[in-house]
Amino acid sequence: MAKIIFTLALAASGLLAQAPTPGPLVHLYPVALDASGQPVTDLTADDFKIVDQNKPQTIFTFHKPRIEPAAPLAMLEFSNRASGVSPHSTVILFDMINLSDTDRLDNWKALDKSLPQLESGENLYFYALNLEGVLIPIHPIGPPAADDKTWPQGVASVFDKVMKASSHARPIHIGAEEQVKKTFKALEDIANQLAAFPGRREIIWVSNGLTTVPDPMLPNCNGDWVECALYVPHLAVTLARDNVTVDPYAFSGEINPDVNYNMDQMALLTGGHFYFRQDVRAVIKEIAQNAVNAYSISFDPGSDNWNKKWHRIHITCERKGVKLQTRERYYAVPDSRPPAERMKAVLLGVLQSPVDLTEIGVRTKLSPMQGNTVGMHLDIRVDASDLLLREQGGKFTGALYLLISDRSGSAMLGDPAFSEFRPELTAEQYKTVMKEGLPIAQDHPTTDAVRQLRIVVLDQNTNAVGSLTIPVK
Repeated sequence: MAKIIFTLALAASGLLAQAPTPGPLVHLYPVALDASGQPVTDLTADDFKIVDQNKPQTIFTFHKPRIEPAAPLAMLEFSNRASGVSPHSTVILFDMINLSDTDRLDNWKALDKSLPQLESGENLYFYALNLEGVLIPIHPIGPPAADDKTWPQGVASVFDKVMKASSHARPIHIGAEEQVKKTFKALEDIANQLAAFPGRREIIWVSNGLTTVPDPMLPNCNGDWVECALYVPHLAVTLARDNVTVDPYAFSGEINPDVNYNMDQMALLTGGHFYFRQDVRAVIKEIAQNAVNAYSISFDPGSDNWNKKWHRIHITCERKGVKLQTRERYYAVPDSRPPAERMKAVLLGVLQSPVDLTEIGVRTKLSPMQGNTVGMHLDIRVDASDLLLREQGGKFTGALYLLISDRSGSAMLGDPAFSEFRPELTAEQYKTVMKEGLPIAQDHPTTDAVRQLRIVVLDQNTNAVGSLTIPVK
């Protein structure tokens, strides 16, 4: 019902018909490391060079890592970036179906020992993929679980119970293709759930290789696992859409190119790293560090780029001694939806999300509306560094949507209020908003049923979005 109401409201507003028409962008989130493996966070867009299928690309959007402390909030002021740094969520997937009996036992013992010693389990989740290919939640994804910092201390008993229930051999009817299909489905199911959360999303894939199943539609394929294996394009598109990185992890076994090859390729495909024989606590710490220190870069390869083929990306850093960790390929599947439909899908997703999204920073200070109307006055500040403000004729211009949705506390109430803003800033005004934020003042009438307001800001030039949910009672 909410989707129908929202779609009708958008159509009635007529706003989307006048929106800019951004093409599909390719998004990259490189982590820059120096020779000692420490993050480099002061690079500029000019330090990066991107080549897609041997064609140099122009960087469309560029954002440095957010590593500065957040500014303190005033009374009745709220922010979707209260912590200041980029949020992240991580899932550990213990993949029994792709572990030998010996390696399964060794990895089990290693996790049993290390997980209870974690300093915090906040924003960390845990699943097992059993021998039948079924996902078993040990500490499942969800907002209540995200705030539970102490769950690793008691996880061993739950994990042991799951493992003992899988002390048998893998069912004989699960052949190589079914094994791959179930593995990919598990990764995609987790990615789809993580997509509702803000910031970087990672899957630590505890496995020890993956069977290669050639795609029968490509009998003469002379490429590698990514280009020739069955189901990999679908997996790659899903993980890229959900902005999820896979970090293969093996505590035991041997470094064998034939065994570990697909795990290396999975890391390169998603921008992750293959971890071998490291304590999982160190792995989780490194992944969290990389999530905070990642850059955000996009480029527009053009409408003729989306040809249903694999594309290789080569991204380099001009600064000497800096190594980049990022994905190296993507599958160029076309998006046939009109630009307005893509925007509509983004807006609907953020309104229905269980948590606020932080791609665009939003701060808001509340005060009562003046006069006899019941409602709130909203002094909104949008982080201008997250917006695409184009310089034209000595002025900086942009295009934004602002949506304000009444909420009961768990769902939308009625139609959102829509506004469109097209800032046109002088050079001096641009400097000011880059420091202080782009100001938007709004009066919003409310009723007794309204418990929360959700503020949504969408950049029409990039489809980037940020949201902030604030209590009004």
